[in-house]
Amino acid sequence: MDPATAHALADGYLAYSTSGDPSVLAMFSPEFYDNVSKPRGLDIFGVVSRWLDESFVDRGADLHLVTHTDDTVVIWYTAHGRHIGNGFPRLKGLPISGNRIAWPQVHIFRFAEGLVVEHWAVRDDAAMLDAVRA
Repeated sequence: MDPATAHALADGYLAYSTSGDPSVLAMFSPEFYDNVSKPRGLDIFGVVSRWLDESFVDRGADLHLVTHTDDTVVIWYTAHGRHIGNGFPRLKGLPISGNRIAWPQVHIFRFAEGLVVEHWAVRDDAAMLDAVRA
């Protein structure tokens, strides 16, 4: 893995998560497997994009770290936004607060044959929920 590819993935993934820009999907295999949500394929990106669009506006991200090994890229960032709806499953049933959120996350991507084939994530959903409820 070269640093340029790792940073291109980080930049593209943050663009996807903040604006829904799907350009980063060109780096993903059609057989992509998401260990977080469990489906295989790229359709999960449309689902997550809808969740984010229905839950937060004024989205942004602070990138803290991009690191990589031969076949893995790790991205650590904090997502920001304002709570305007409950499309994201963890928000179901909560009152819409309009509060600003900060949501630390680490995403791990595994490459094979030049494409992302697998993903894991560790998100601080408790921090996000605390901000919504504040």
